[in-house]
Order: sequence, then C-alpha cells, then structure tokens
Amino acid sequence: MALALQALRRSRPLHGLLPHPSPLSTSASPPDARELLRIDRILNSPAAAGGQPSQPQQHPGAATDLHQLLHRAAGLTAAESASLLRRLPGAHPHPRLGRLLHELAGLRLPGGEVKAALASDPEGLLSMDTGEPSRLLELLRDLRCREAVRGQILAHGALRAALAARRLVELLRARGLTRHDALRVLAAEPRALLYSAEDVERKVEFLVGTMGFEVRWLVQYPEFLGVNLDRWIIPRHNVVEHLKSIGGLGDPVEMKHYVRLTRRRFYNMFVKPYPECERIFGGLVRERDEMVRRRHPTGLWKLFKPAKHERTQEDVQNMKLLVGSLK
Repeated sequence: MALALQALRRSRPLHGLLPHPSPLSTSASPPDARELLRIDRILNSPAAAGGQPSQPQQHPGAATDLHQLLHRAAGLTAAESASLLRRLPGAHPHPRLGRLLHELAGLRLPGGEVKAALASDPEGLLSMDTGEPSRLLELLRDLRCREAVRGQILAHGALRAALAARRLVELLRARGLTRHDALRVLAAEPRALLYSAEDVERKVEFLVGTMGFEVRWLVQYPEFLGVNLDRWIIPRHNVVEHLKSIGGLGDPVEMKHYVRLTRRRFYNMFVKPYPECERIFGGLVRERDEMVRRRHPTGLWKLFKPAKHERTQEDVQNMKLLVGSLK
C-alpha cells in the first residue's frame, strides 16, 4: 500500500489526489494545507515505506541512576553493579527496579546485608515488587517463636530470611494457596522457614499425593510444615495405613492426629493396642521406657549401703557403762 502511494505521488502532483472543485458547485472548498501535510508525512514515514518502527530511546541517565542506587543500597562499585545488571534478564533500566532499590536503601539494614542477599539470589531479590521487602521483614519481626528458632531463621540476615520466606510463599501459591493464606501459614508456623524450599515441596507433595489431604488444610494445621517428615509424619502415616488394612480404625483419622498429638498420646491411641505396630512406629517404645526407668544396674544400691563394724565384748561393756553414768 505504501509503495503504491509513493508511485502515485511520483506520477501525479500531491494536490491531484484531492478532488477539484467543480465549476458548477459553489459549496466545494479548496484543499486544506494541513491535510496535504498529513498525507505527505504518511508517505514519507519509515513505517509507510516498509521500515521497522523506531524503538523508544532509553533515558541516558537511567543506567547511571541504577548504579548510584546499587551503590547506596548495597555498597556496590560501578564495576560490580554493571556486572550485576548484565547478568540479569532484561537488564535495561526499569522504573520498578529503581523504586525497589530506593526501598532497600531506605530500610537501613546492617552493612553488607543487601550485598550478601544480592550475591546469594540476585534475581530473587531484584524481582520483588515494590513494598514486598518491607512486608516480609515486618512478618519476620512479628514472628512468635522461641529465641532459638528465631536465631536460626535470622542467622544469615533478615533480608536473606525474607528471600527464603518469599520462595516458600511462591511455592505455596503454586500449590493452590492464596498469598494471604501462605503468609498466614508462615506466620503461624515459623519453623517452616528452617526448611528449604525442596523440603517444603516434598512435604506438600506427601500431604496431597500420599495422604490424600487438600493443600488448604495447611491453613488450619500449619504445624505440618514445621515438623520432620521422616521422623514424625511418615511413621504415623504408616501406622494408620496398617490399621486401615486390618480394619483396626473405628473413626476416620483427621489431620490433627498427625500433627497435634504428642508422641506418647499417639502411641497410646494407635500403637499400644497393636504390638505389631510398634516396629512400624519406629521401635519398641515399651523397652525404651523400661530402660529409662532403670537408670542404675541391679545391685548398685549395695555400694551406697554403709559398712557394718563388728561389735566386740569390750565395746558392749563400754556402752553399758556410758548409759549407766547418764542415769
């Protein structure tokens, strides 16, 4: 179409494209100069000539601003920031990235923490939305757990813990939970942050694929993600499956039986009436209890018994004299 218009333009004058006023008509107006200029621009534009549309030019100071923000937020040099931006997919300056770096700089984290987080997971940190680091750090500050657990979570810095929490949130979202529910699960069960994303994914897969529960049960029983799968969940599941096979279950087993019953209570309810379940459960609990009660070997009490001294006739006579003198 553009080539045809150009050929027509070369063969005929531009004003010939417009209709001439008829001598019999008194209402026709002369050709508008602005309309002629518009048609001329269309014919001379690169798109009309078959060329590619021009790409929007990046602001020359945008990359420099990112380097300055990286230096301010993480203490990176110009060479380090340039290398980091080259390694990122779509490394051209983006307004979202600038806002995120402004937020990281305003968090006033301890020195080197942002740089360490960038070194461990640069794509994960720089792919966050604006406001997401602040919300995750607030979640970590409000965790209700023992100090030992909190210390393990924050051992490598609050920002790296926030990155780990974000990975778990994205994993749970991929499994069907909403972002709000995923954050509720982590807030209710901080021990889940001690496990890697692979371990948490294995737990969720076991919950859904093997145990037959829906993933939404994690919102009501978040403790499932905070216990050890191999030492806590799998032995109990094996006992329940064995009892199902022999018809030993009267009532259905719920999620709370797996996560909220203590080891002793679960043993008394499901294992103790069936001796064959003791090895499935993970060893003979009765024998271990007896070993705990018998702390000392048999006969050890004799070593603590006071020694007896033989009494001679002289000792007896002396005692009689002493008692007689007291009367």
